[in-house]
Amino acid sequence: MKFSDIFVPRWQNSNPEVRKEAVDRIKDIKLLEQIAEKDADPGVCQAAAIRLESLQVKETVA
Repeated sequence: MKFSDIFVPRWQNSNPEVRKEAVDRIKDIKLLEQIAEKDADPGVCQAAAIRLESLQVKETVA
């Protein structure tokens, strides 16, 4: 963990595992799209894409 991680949102943390956990709590579709497209870790990108799909399905059902 970097010292700077204290001052950034969890989805911007230097640790990919922390970012994956943060993605599970994000409800902002635009933010999830950005993370899915631009995160340096493929696992975080995949987690964001899965979360994005889940939220979009919930919106169409509701």
